[in-house]
Amino acid sequence: MYNLKYKIWIDKGGKVFGLGPYQLLLRVKEKGSLSEAAKSMNMSYNKAHTLIKDIETRLGFSLIKSKTGGAGGGFSTLTEEAEDLLLVYEKFYKECEEALNDIFHKYFNINEV
Repeated sequence: MYNLKYKIWIDKGGKVFGLGPYQLLLRVKEKGSLSEAAKSMNMSYNKAHTLIKDIETRLGFSLIKSKTGGAGGGFSTLTEEAEDLLLVYEKFYKECEEALNDIFHKYFNINEV
């Protein structure tokens, strides 16, 4: 049996946003920390920070608001624009996934099990 494999991302002179950054932002939202989000994905903080900064530059808006440590420790939250991006990307990705699976099944006549 064949399996369909694909990657979907938004491009603007280079990769701007895809599933990896989407998952990273979801984890920042969940964990309240870019460091913890990166750790949960087996990614270094430096790589995650650089990735977020590169994406912000390409998109033209901030994704994360952070407060550095102190007595209570630091935290990170998503900006309103990042929250909107997550919602739109999730809908976009699901619709692409459904369309690609329909096309795949049409041409390869694969029956669902």
